[in-house]
Formats: sequence, structure tokens, C-alpha cells
Amino acid sequence: MKKTCIALFAMFCTSSLWAQQDVQFTQFANNKIFYNPGVTGAGDAICLGMAARQQWVGFDNAPSTQNFTANIPWKILHGGLAVNVTNDMIGYFQDMTVGLGYGYQMDLAGGTLGLGLRVDFRNKAVTTGNWAPPQTMNDPSLVAFGSSSMATDLNFGAYYRHTNWYAGLSSTRLLETKDILNATGGSFNAEIRGQRHYYLMGGYDLDLGNGFVLQPAAMIKTDFVTTQFDLNAAAMYNNQIWGGVTYRVQDALAIMAGYQITKDLRASYSYDLTTSTLRNSSSGSHEIMMTYCFTIEIPPKEKGSYRNPIFL
Repeated sequence: MKKTCIALFAMFCTSSLWAQQDVQFTQFANNKIFYNPGVTGAGDAICLGMAARQQWVGFDNAPSTQNFTANIPWKILHGGLAVNVTNDMIGYFQDMTVGLGYGYQMDLAGGTLGLGLRVDFRNKAVTTGNWAPPQTMNDPSLVAFGSSSMATDLNFGAYYRHTNWYAGLSSTRLLETKDILNATGGSFNAEIRGQRHYYLMGGYDLDLGNGFVLQPAAMIKTDFVTTQFDLNAAAMYNNQIWGGVTYRVQDALAIMAGYQITKDLRASYSYDLTTSTLRNSSSGSHEIMMTYCFTIEIPPKEKGSYRNPIFL
């Protein structure tokens, strides 16, 4: 296990790095705004979402991700605002991201097209910990524990929603900004360059009758170095209970379930069964999501009356 962590640490500490860097969620269909800023402002309700993912249980220092999103439609803006906060840890690296976004919504061909832009403020830090250092620990180009770097990047997305289907295309890390981390040699710096990512997603709601709705969905994510393909098939009953499976090609098979606890609050859970060679050391991945959607209703002004809180 320590050898695995050392290998991961050494891989991240090269002078430059190009690899898939964005975090992943099995329940992508329940967290579209995380991947696509074009979702910002869609719908009539304010939606707050929280997600937690523990990946590859059994590995020391395996990826652990927490995410908070807020989608705030605002008619005066012809769209809405969004907040995205993500904490992602893998090995000895911690990535903290705070994103602020705006989406413009317009009617188009019987549906709604959203165009969104989000600004991300990212902090990458090398945390301290107990580990078995390699023999090359005295290499002055290795990243120093405790070093950190701030960077700003942009994300853009287009999202189209029709009566019973949706499609979206988005890209993250558009500026491909660099994280400059201090190395143990003092006069050296380790550079981690952001790599632009692209996401294509789509889904369909098929009414089967008797309260059942089939909801297939798919997403392709790539940085043109690594590509992943997620296929999802879920079914909902009576707009309250749903379940399904997701297959991530050459990586995992996941089972999912969810429940509409109240008209505003929804909870869902998924468990990934690792199908790659990591299955020999991993007992799978856990993921849980909570979504709370609500509306703020302002009562109409009453004619011929005057209210003053002093006299209430």
C-alpha cells in the first residue's frame, strides 16, 4: 500500500503533468450543474445539492470528494446564478475549488437552451502525512510538504432541455492555468498544468405507464489523453422511488437507489463495483447525494392597504 502511495506521489511531482484532473461522480445525472454551467438558472426552484464520494475503499489515501452546489434561478437576469464548492483529496494532494457562475436561459424550438460560464478559484496543496519516503527523497525537484498554489480558471457549457429529453456540451479548465508548487530544493518549482476537459451528456425520460418512467442517460468525458464513457439506466416510480445501474467502461459497474423524502428533499446512493485490475485491492466506491429544491413566493401587493411593521 505504501508503495502505491509513493508511486502516486512521485507521478504528481514531475516537472509537468498532463492527465485527467477533474473529479468524477457516478450519479452525474443528479449533478449536471457540476459538469455543465449551462444548467445554471434552469427550472423555477432554487436547488441546493451536497455530494460525498469515497473512491476505491481499501486503498490508503484513496480519492475522497465532497461537493456543494447551488442553482439559483433569477428571472431579472434571464437565467440565474450558481455556486460550486469542491474539496478533493487524493494521496497527499488536496484540491479546494470555489466556483461562481452565471447562466442565460432562452426559449428555443419548443425547449430551453442555457449558456453558462463559471469562474473557478482553485487551491492545490500538498498535505503532510506519514509515509515511507523513496530513496530519492533528497531530489530537489520533489514537491515540498505544506506548499500550495492558487489558480483561476474558466468553464463554459451549453445545455438544452426539451419536454422529455436533454443534451449538454461543456468544457472545464479553459485557460489551462498552472499550479506552481515549491520543491524541496528551494530554488526549484514543480509545475502542474491544468488540462482542458470536455463533457458530452444526454438523457431521456420514457413514460412506461402505471407510474413508471425509464430514464436512460450517458456521458462522455475526455481530455484527449484519457476518455471515459458512462452509461446509465434508471427507472422511477410515482416520482418518489428510483433505482438503476451505471456502467463505466473498463472501470466499474454501479448500482443506484434514491428516494424523494419530501416534496423538496431527495436522497440517493450508489455503490461502484470495480471491474478494472484495481478490484484486487479495492472493495468498491461509495457515493451519496442530497438535493433540496424550494421556491420563494412573494405575495402580491394588496390594493388599498398599507402595512407598517411598527404597528404589527
